[in-house]
Amino acid sequence: MENTKGEFFRDVVAAIERAGRKLCVLRGYRDYPEYIGPDIDAIFDDPDQLPRILAEQKVATVVQVFEHETTFYYLCRWDDGRPVFITLDLSEDYEHRGRVFFRGEEFLRSCRRYKFFNVPSAEMEFASYLIRKVAQGSLGEEQGRRLTGLFLENPAGSTKLLARFFPEAEVALIAEAARSGEWEPVRNRIKHLRRTMLGKADREQPLGALRYWLGVLRRRVKRITQPPGLMIAFLGTDGSGKSTIMARVEQDLGPAFWEKKQYHKRPLSSPFRWTRRYGLRPPGAGKRKGAPEAATGFNPHALPSRGVAYSLAKLGFWWADFMLLGYAAKIFPQLTRPSLLMFDRYYHDLLVDPRRYHYGGSMRLARFVGRFVPQPHLVILLDAPPEVLRARKQELPLGEVTRQREAYLELVRDLPNGHMVDTSRPLDEAAAAVERIILDYMAERTARRMGL
Repeated sequence: MENTKGEFFRDVVAAIERAGRKLCVLRGYRDYPEYIGPDIDAIFDDPDQLPRILAEQKVATVVQVFEHETTFYYLCRWDDGRPVFITLDLSEDYEHRGRVFFRGEEFLRSCRRYKFFNVPSAEMEFASYLIRKVAQGSLGEEQGRRLTGLFLENPAGSTKLLARFFPEAEVALIAEAARSGEWEPVRNRIKHLRRTMLGKADREQPLGALRYWLGVLRRRVKRITQPPGLMIAFLGTDGSGKSTIMARVEQDLGPAFWEKKQYHKRPLSSPFRWTRRYGLRPPGAGKRKGAPEAATGFNPHALPSRGVAYSLAKLGFWWADFMLLGYAAKIFPQLTRPSLLMFDRYYHDLLVDPRRYHYGGSMRLARFVGRFVPQPHLVILLDAPPEVLRARKQELPLGEVTRQREAYLELVRDLPNGHMVDTSRPLDEAAAAVERIILDYMAERTARRMGL
């Protein structure tokens, strides 16, 4: 019986074929559609058309496109109130580091039907899979058995394709290993086979290496100018459900990202953490003498605000934390990859609740400094009636909870990237509302970047 991802993939394949295009799944398809792994490797005749095809036929939304040596298309659709993802790893030709071993049309012209989708002919799959393993310099037992099975389906065709990439002696060695199932002689000479194969490709395609490195440079520049990562700040008073919602978002949207990371307030746990890291400030420094244990524990309002001079110095450290030590050194490098970075509170919190941070300086100055703090892609306020918030967490009096809630609402209303979600409703509904905000933003960003 097909699972949800299998049904999703079936619909994607049908949409592509209705549009008159061809998709050929390269490998790992024997358990499809019952089990589909992290990504589906395939040759597609025109990958740039995929978002348009799926959108026009209302089959899926492309929420992320990430260019590596191949291009990853992250597809999403909703099923019973939860997002479902599949990732297509697409290329037009079969290549390795700029060396084209097979044109895509060779795969698409000779592909055969497997269940409801196309796969390579036995000889094409044998040759391409062998090239991949030789280029990687490794060939395991299971991979050897798979190669033998493919070779025996068409020994003559497989041997003929090998002759395009290896000299006669090496072709005989590989063919005998494939025929007998004894791959140890190939493993013993795999480094030699790799040098021979890549050297032949370099002689026949002298500009392949240059084309590859120019592609690497172009992709790196694009990742800096159009970072594929996503940075989200979750705001709300204590009891609004930030930790619960963030955990659910990480679980549900995880398949659309390579990395997931949660932060509390800032990229660094304290604006003074760097001083302790380099031995400039001993552990425990900053704790007020004689302060009761409750004041250093859970209650954020247990201590009064600091003086103006200290507050201004702390504001400067906060800016350095967010901008230099946090964002430039830690956050932005992660955003150049498909990463999901979520903040439980952010700089905005200082403007709503300065007492939590013992800040006693000018709020006008704090707002001015906030203009120079890197802004998240999305700011999501998790809201609920004051009585609900107070019932969930009782550290603050109802009056303060009400004041903070109104201040958060006013702040988020003025943010162009601000959104509000009611978390007094059931968790599934609240989480789905947050996830729709995130996925809609990703889909719109992807469409804009692709010129759709």
